[in-house]
Amino acid sequence: MTVSVDTAAAQPEVIAEGFTDWDFPRAASGVVLLLDFAAERGMGAADCLAGSGIAADALRDPHHLVEAAQELAVVRNLLRGLGDRPGLGIEVGARYHVTTFGLFGYALLSAPTLRDVFRCGLRYSALTFGFARHSAVLDAAGQVEHRMDGGRIPADVRRFLVERDCAANLALGRQVFAGGPPVPLRRVDLAFPEPRGGEQPAALDGAPVRYGAGTTALVYDAAFLDHPLPHGNPHTAQICRELCERLVAQRAGGGSGAARTVRRHLLAGGGPDPGIEHVARRMNLTSRTLRRRLAAEGTTYRRLLDDVRLTLVQDGLRHERLSAAELAHRLGYSEPSSFMRAFRRWTAATHGDTSP
Repeated sequence: MTVSVDTAAAQPEVIAEGFTDWDFPRAASGVVLLLDFAAERGMGAADCLAGSGIAADALRDPHHLVEAAQELAVVRNLLRGLGDRPGLGIEVGARYHVTTFGLFGYALLSAPTLRDVFRCGLRYSALTFGFARHSAVLDAAGQVEHRMDGGRIPADVRRFLVERDCAANLALGRQVFAGGPPVPLRRVDLAFPEPRGGEQPAALDGAPVRYGAGTTALVYDAAFLDHPLPHGNPHTAQICRELCERLVAQRAGGGSGAARTVRRHLLAGGGPDPGIEHVARRMNLTSRTLRRRLAAEGTTYRRLLDDVRLTLVQDGLRHERLSAAELAHRLGYSEPSSFMRAFRRWTAATHGDTSP
């Protein structure tokens, strides 16, 4: 069944939006899943965790949290060890289950309708392992697009993490609809070039796939947006939402990682490098202590600075249409040529990025 919509008059309706910054602590179970995936392919846990600052023993604690930078370090190790090929993120994302997400997963499972799934899922998206910026939009053609924008994700891990988010959300959708009508998925959009050979990943369930899309998205039939879901239970859903609120508040009040704090200082500064000594003073630390803390979280000041600058450049290109000279000035470069050399260094690991 399709919905008849006057496309000339209708405007897209934002159903829900998720976090705007992926730099939040997350449950260690996501790292455990990455290690299990790597182990099945002959890569050891020590190689996966190298340089991340994560102790293997800590992963046994169900309450242990890891910083986003630490998970990124594990992902980078995995891509080096297994090869950074298209579709690898989809293979990993397909392994996520409602129970992988703990309480958040049960909040989705008990949601009464698909609209409630989107609103609950994106409201509490900081309880996930996601890195893409999620939104759910009802478009003029009568389709619901669950969009996953990877523009703020570091370039060298972007495709893997967006693919992972996409496949994980598709897997959750199958479980939310289990025992009821088929998942009303119309299409999968992937904002990446089609891989050689054109073979579709099995995890996408045979859904039509459109490569090279503007934004990665799962596209659903809007006619099912308010249909009752097979596991929906308003009372259970309310209890789960209240507990999710508490969990979000606990994580927000539990302090912040050094990498996250540095990243926020750099973003607030707008681009020019203030220097690690300046940032350390703002954090009431010595530069030596800050370097040590960043190393323990699997990153460095230089890597954070490069990631932030690339984010600011991409935003400037996408939203403000700035020229290379304007971007160079904003980031503190005296010459556009110096900026262009730096930009090529930031995107050296990226395939198909737009140059300024």
